[in-house]
Amino acid sequence: MTKYNFTSIFILTSLFCIVLSNTSSLGGVFSTPHFVPAQSMAFGVEPELTLTSGAGFAINLKYTQGLSDLMDASVILGAGSGPRRFRIGGNASFDFFPDVEGQPGIGLALSALFIRLKDYNQVEVITTPYIHKAFLNKGKEFEPFFALPFGVGIGNNSSIALTSVVIGSFFKFSEKIRFVMEFGVAVNNTESYLSGGFVYYP
Repeated sequence: MTKYNFTSIFILTSLFCIVLSNTSSLGGVFSTPHFVPAQSMAFGVEPELTLTSGAGFAINLKYTQGLSDLMDASVILGAGSGPRRFRIGGNASFDFFPDVEGQPGIGLALSALFIRLKDYNQVEVITTPYIHKAFLNKGKEFEPFFALPFGVGIGNNSSIALTSVVIGSFFKFSEKIRFVMEFGVAVNNTESYLSGGFVYYP
């Protein structure tokens, strides 16, 4: 095992241990930019750390089904023990321009998520334009992405605008597994967070 692989596994293992010990957070765009082949599936695990509004932890499980070479659908299930608790929902991702040589992938994700907050329930409807590009470095593939999620949160007899900025990258270590790290910056009625996890392609 290379030093690079060992370091990545150590970081992810540490995140999982932290997640099992504490509170809650906000789900990221994790796995949105990278597509699953048509008629195939993938499973993802995403621990996350909230950096604002009081630090907290949560974990999300994601199932993704490839609908075409440029379209995915996902189901999301997660839990935490802080202000943002149980959450369930789904999204659909579309690449308008594929990631090919000399051109980044550009697309849009649409998502809806039901969240149990500390004092009430909230439904978040989010549109996420994103851009991504895969690169090879010494035989390893990494795929940085940038996303701009925005939408509305509906609950407690009111609605609020939601906006954030997200950067991150996938790291391919085998044909079956990709790791991901993601950093979200709060802009409007959202939280800054750091998440990491992996996607398994059976």
